[in-house]
Amino acid sequence: MAKKQQAIRKKQKEASKASPKDLSSSKQTNPKKIAPKKTGKEPVSMEELLSQTGYRIPSLTRGQTVQGTIVSVRPKEILIDVGAKSEGIVAGREFEAIKDLVSQLSVGDHLTAQVVIPENDLGQVVLSLRVTGAERRWQSLENTKDQGEKVAVLGMEVNRGGLIVDYGGLRGFLPSSQLDSSLIGKISQLVGQKIEVYVAEVDQEGNRIIFSQRRKLTRDDLKKIASKIKIGQQMEGKVSAVLPFGGFVDLGGLEGMVHISEIAWEKVADPSSYFRVGETIQVLVLGVDESTGRINLSVKQLLSDPWKKLGEKYSKEQTIAGKVTRITPYGAFVNLEPGIDGLVHISKIPPDKSVNVGDVLDCTIESIDEKGRRISLDLVLKEKPIGYR
Repeated sequence: MAKKQQAIRKKQKEASKASPKDLSSSKQTNPKKIAPKKTGKEPVSMEELLSQTGYRIPSLTRGQTVQGTIVSVRPKEILIDVGAKSEGIVAGREFEAIKDLVSQLSVGDHLTAQVVIPENDLGQVVLSLRVTGAERRWQSLENTKDQGEKVAVLGMEVNRGGLIVDYGGLRGFLPSSQLDSSLIGKISQLVGQKIEVYVAEVDQEGNRIIFSQRRKLTRDDLKKIASKIKIGQQMEGKVSAVLPFGGFVDLGGLEGMVHISEIAWEKVADPSSYFRVGETIQVLVLGVDESTGRINLSVKQLLSDPWKKLGEKYSKEQTIAGKVTRITPYGAFVNLEPGIDGLVHISKIPPDKSVNVGDVLDCTIESIDEKGRRISLDLVLKEKPIGYR
């Protein structure tokens, strides 16, 4: 028995001295690869584990712009693969901001997003598509304009020229001149209301969008309007609205506008001083605006032009008296009669003399330019100015 045990120990000793080569050359029925022994610190996070494989997760920051691919579009959220350890999500307020565009998005679409939160409590990247949404809205407006279709906008606030409106976060402008006839003079009622409008102008570079309630007319439309009127024709109409830039006139089924520059020969500051809603006036047809079909009218062209008889009343070096109507950086305008203003240049006004709107000044006509419709005046000084020698 003792000899048998000694033989077993001898074989074990010889086996322990065998080289790796001897072991590998020995026959094995199911050889297995032995994983290399890992060295260094064991990974404690997903980032560390993936980094050992050579895969690097991008580090995201708030406000960063990233490229991604839509993997899911749901009723209240959109999931986007942006190459992070988890998918990005567009939800809550960010989803509501582009809700009108969700129907245009599909799984597989490539788009640009902005990082709102690099990682929320659920480990997700919170994303925003507002910038992408704005780009798509600009393109949508371009297409709508070309197709002549309507869009819905929200009235925001009234200013002197019309109504500021909102289209999916983009601010646009609906001029009073582009309102439907039934809404002229009632623009304040459109604040907070949804309005159906046409897209008249789109300028993304200039951040300018102009809307209109008036359909762009075709050549046939313009021909029909032109067949009912003639340029130079005198017509009678009823004032339907008065706005800061002029007055609208109902010509019996056709609409015309008298621009502020065509109300009178003198400078008009407030059209309401000349027109009253409901009154009947005589107008002259100047032409038709091809973009709106509105007829351009004039009142002053039916009146005598005071400049045509200027030479019969005024001459150089003549002394006249007039009332100051405007003060500008380059001088004071003095009204000689309706439609005739002369300028006292700032260099002609002594430093110690105060000139105000409404003052009556005695002046001397320095020069008359009938073609340029300009009169230069000089003050008649009743006492020597300070510094005079």
